[in-house]
Amino acid sequence: MSGLLFNLAFTPHPALFAQTTEPAQLNWVKLGIGIVLILGLIGLIIWLLTNGKLAHWSKSGIQRLKYAVQISRFGNEIKQSNKTKETLLNELGQKAWEARISDPAYEKEWAELEVLDKQIASITNFSQSLQEQASQLNKQHEDLSLNFNDQLAEIDKLRKETESKLKQAQAELYRLESDIEALANQKASLQREIKSTRSDRINAESSDEPDRSEILSALNIRLDDLVAKLLSVSNEEPELAGRIPDFQSEVISLNSRLTELDQQIRQIESQKSQELEPLEKQMDTLEKQVKQKANEVKETERKMEPLIKNLGERVDETRPSSEVLQDAYNSLDASQQKVVDASSQREETKVNIQNLDSAAARNFYLLVFGGLLVLLLGIFLITGVL
Repeated sequence: MSGLLFNLAFTPHPALFAQTTEPAQLNWVKLGIGIVLILGLIGLIIWLLTNGKLAHWSKSGIQRLKYAVQISRFGNEIKQSNKTKETLLNELGQKAWEARISDPAYEKEWAELEVLDKQIASITNFSQSLQEQASQLNKQHEDLSLNFNDQLAEIDKLRKETESKLKQAQAELYRLESDIEALANQKASLQREIKSTRSDRINAESSDEPDRSEILSALNIRLDDLVAKLLSVSNEEPELAGRIPDFQSEVISLNSRLTELDQQIRQIESQKSQELEPLEKQMDTLEKQVKQKANEVKETERKMEPLIKNLGERVDETRPSSEVLQDAYNSLDASQQKVVDASSQREETKVNIQNLDSAAARNFYLLVFGGLLVLLLGIFLITGVL
């Protein structure tokens, strides 16, 4: 210990040298006070050891602390056992009520529970009738929906078929119009070639060329071929044009059919909405009523909870003979015995605390906390922290 004090006193400390602005004399005063405090604490402890007081104080203080811990533990055991007892009483009351084990000793509590139980039965029966109505409405809603959906599916099928036919008729009409336009272009081209060929023949007839006869023959052959083609195209064009009105009529008819089918779909959807909406409102109302009744049942059951607990207490006091309740009785007895044992041990420990030397225990605590405070103060003074 003296070596430690020597090291503390004479070992250079950075904190002392850091405070270069303070007078050196003040640092030595703090150092001296710190050493005196620690030496005084050591001397006090040695003196208490030599006269036996420290042993007596520490024994009383430590034993008192042990007793205090035991009292706290016994108190927690009592609280836990009481909580267990509350749970067991609730279970006892619930078992007695479910098994309908009545007794004149708790006739009042029993009558109150019967009133609430009848309320729950009445609410439950009414709720079941509401659920049956809701089930019937739901079945009616499903049947109507299925019927309307089948109608819509059938019309939609017809609409798709009609739309497909319309596309085919429009495509055929477009093809005919394209063919007629192509024939018209071909006819105009042939007419231009015929005109050009006739012009060439006129020129060849007035020509003095030696091969004039051969040229005229070739031009006549070409002209006959062009005239034949023009005649063929001219005959084909009216035939194609004659087919257009039929396709135009078919397109108009199919468009009208599509419009009619769309109108039928809108009518069915409107009728579906009109017939289903009242059912849906009724179903929504019934659903709210069922939820309300369920809440009423829960509220009534909550009212029964304290009555069940009271019933458990009365049953525990009366102890009617019943095999159904015997296990609950045994559990309650065991729980109560734990409370009695813990209470007895706690009271015994309190007596032991009273028999201790309270002054010695108090002096021990003061010595421990005061000694720690003095030791820390001395160290802070020596190291220059303060």
